[in-house]
Amino acid sequence: MRLICVCTGNTCRSPMAAALLRRELPEEEILSCGLFARPGAPASRYAAAAMREMGIDLSEHRARPFSRELAQDSLFLAMTQAHVEGILRICPEARVRRFLKDADVPDPFGGDLQTYRRIARLLERGAGDLAEELRRA
Repeated sequence: MRLICVCTGNTCRSPMAAALLRRELPEEEILSCGLFARPGAPASRYAAAAMREMGIDLSEHRARPFSRELAQDSLFLAMTQAHVEGILRICPEARVRRFLKDADVPDPFGGDLQTYRRIARLLERGAGDLAEELRRA
């Protein structure tokens, strides 16, 4: 099963979440995309900087738009409940849940480096919890 992290523009939360999840689950196929992504856009500079501080390189990341074709054999990991609803509007048959089981991941877009660091730490904890949950399943 493929895991796909989903946010709005695929330049902040979802690429950070996917990278952190790859570190936890290196044997899994883990992608990211955005419901309103501009194809080919790089990770935001603060997302890249926050990840670099954690030993992760996002320099090769390029934004990918969400598409129905991604749904086959995939579990979508949405950053917010609104993303869950957006995915299901486009693809009602999709398997989807929030990345953080019971909470939304705040959007750091427009914030400073400290904001991105805070979100990166939140995503890191979430990736660990999610990996543990998936290993037990």
